[in-house]
Amino acid sequence: MLSLLSLIAGREFRKYIAASILTAIGSGMYFVAISWYIYTTSGSAMAVGWVLIVSSLPGLLFSPWIGVLVDRWNVRSICIVADFARALILLFVAVSMYYGVLGLTAVYLATFLIALCEHFFQPAVGALIRDIVPKERLLEANVSSSMSMQIGLLIGASIGGFLVALFGTQYVVVINIISFSISGVLTLWIKHTPAIKHAVERLVTPGAMREFYDAIRYAIGTRFVIGLALQQMFIYVTLSVCNTLLPIFADRELSAGAQGFGLIDAVWGMGAICGGFSLTYLVKKIHAEWFGVFGLGAISFLLCVFLTANSVPQAAAAYFLLGAFVVMIRVNSDTLIATGVEPSQFGKVKAAISMFISYVSLIAYAGVGYLGDIMSVRWIYFILSVVILCSALGMTWKNILKDRHLLLMDKINNAN
Repeated sequence: MLSLLSLIAGREFRKYIAASILTAIGSGMYFVAISWYIYTTSGSAMAVGWVLIVSSLPGLLFSPWIGVLVDRWNVRSICIVADFARALILLFVAVSMYYGVLGLTAVYLATFLIALCEHFFQPAVGALIRDIVPKERLLEANVSSSMSMQIGLLIGASIGGFLVALFGTQYVVVINIISFSISGVLTLWIKHTPAIKHAVERLVTPGAMREFYDAIRYAIGTRFVIGLALQQMFIYVTLSVCNTLLPIFADRELSAGAQGFGLIDAVWGMGAICGGFSLTYLVKKIHAEWFGVFGLGAISFLLCVFLTANSVPQAAAAYFLLGAFVVMIRVNSDTLIATGVEPSQFGKVKAAISMFISYVSLIAYAGVGYLGDIMSVRWIYFILSVVILCSALGMTWKNILKDRHLLLMDKINNAN
């Protein structure tokens, strides 16, 4: 705890933390607002699913170029442009809401553009943290970063449902515009020395695709990246399913309304914060590869607890622990990738993982959105739980075989 506080005391990292919290507050409120807006105006789970499908398209279409450009360009500048671009997009949404002309097509377009900015922002901000924090403190930095985001999301989601119920969605969007703008200004003030030189090259070249595929071969060659990518895929699919189904589950199964939806979503953030505090202790007790496997098993169990909920308290308790395990697995895997991947390959490797997750998420969004209109959402949570459990068991078996092989090799070496 004291080490986290000493890290945050650093001036440049403190600016980043402040920017992260502000952005997350607005994003937390916006998620509650836009999800509820779409569901109440359309009455369809598929409509909510389509928004999330659209949000996955930038990763599917542009990840090769995004990864190359993040490695070529100044990452601080990318973060600044992404913040101000998202503020402008949300300004369009707010004005359309004010005049009553915001349709689903406009929501989908805005969602696509915001997601495109986000796909530039995430690998860039990971590289920015790597550049302003010593390597030996990257885990603490990633924990602090994740906790700041979750604190912001917690605050935003906690008040988002109430503000939507009292005033409507447009006021929530305006707050998000302000938060993105302030975040961009704070990031502008961060002193940043890039870890690698950035070459100014054409936007799209044959070399860009070649660089991207070379990075994929590099990631496959390291092997550990593949396992971490699979762990991230499962936690993001869990997040995708929960994001899609939560407003429907809160309304149809719990009859909790917008306020109950916002409360359950906020509890996820509380769990994520507690998970962040716990991570630095747990990784000292559990090997990194086993940590992710145990975490996936816990997520499978907690999904079963959540799907059997008949009241907000039980659903919130399960969501609290889901938030903790999802964040712990993500932060741990992000840190291992940041420390194990060469700086010149980092952006491209992150983009490749993002593209992989986007393809899987697209299938999950489409399937969940369709099934949510024809069957109980409880069954969808159950199916996801079974898939994750089977995957965790497969990873467990693989790790056991690997440990046995290493033990055998040690015995052979000692015998020689």
